[in-house]
Amino acid sequence: MADQSPVGLGAQFGRTRAAIAALWRAHMALLRAELDDIVGQIKLIATQAGIALGIALATGTLLYVGGFLFLGEWLFGSIGWGLAHGVLFGIGLIVVLAMAIVGARASIAAFSFGLAVLAMVGLALLCSSNVANQAAADFAAGLASPFDSVGLVAVVAGALGGAILFALLLARLGGRSGFVGGLFLGAILGMPIGWLIGGAPWTWPPAVGFAIVIGLILWPILDVVLAWPGLDVGERFKKLYPQQSIDAANETKAWLEEQWQTRKPTRGGR
Repeated sequence: MADQSPVGLGAQFGRTRAAIAALWRAHMALLRAELDDIVGQIKLIATQAGIALGIALATGTLLYVGGFLFLGEWLFGSIGWGLAHGVLFGIGLIVVLAMAIVGARASIAAFSFGLAVLAMVGLALLCSSNVANQAAADFAAGLASPFDSVGLVAVVAGALGGAILFALLLARLGGRSGFVGGLFLGAILGMPIGWLIGGAPWTWPPAVGFAIVIGLILWPILDVVLAWPGLDVGERFKKLYPQQSIDAANETKAWLEEQWQTRKPTRGGR
């Protein structure tokens, strides 16, 4: 006959603790199983999202590069124009964003782009109409050999125009020293540009392609020149420093020190 004696309190406590421990282990096992399944699903979703992001980046790169190359071939007759436009547009965006990081206003970037567009239109009309080439030819006709070359006249005119333009632009950045430096830099850069504009006749497609190249070069230059004098880099990055919190903490520290010094004699006199 089985022993029917009552179970003691210690034994009951032991059985209860064992049951609770078993229940806890069961819950933890279920939680681990669910977490493993959740982690597996997260890994799968992350992998799928990563693949989708990679495809999106590749597609965006293809559209950017292929779009510029296609437009260069379609509109201007050569993919070289598209390559030049794509590279210069990317460089221009990098410069404009870098200037925005250090505090340049967006309105200046937009204004610079507007000026560059006006320069594109004016240069496209100047080249495609061959006004510069005809003027250089007419001027060269009145000169004695060996100075009666259309190309030489165009080079000299480009050097003068470039010297004046860059002297005015760099004077805004460096004052008198910038003006002198701009004269030399503008003359050097203006020589090949002047020869390209007036040294030979143009047709419409390459004239427009060339104008876009010059405009895209001019855009970031204008943004830097117009924005630089008004930049305050220290003030721009001062916003990243928690000055108010630090001032409040210092005030609190000073108040606590004052309270301590005020109460210290009283504590010592007790």
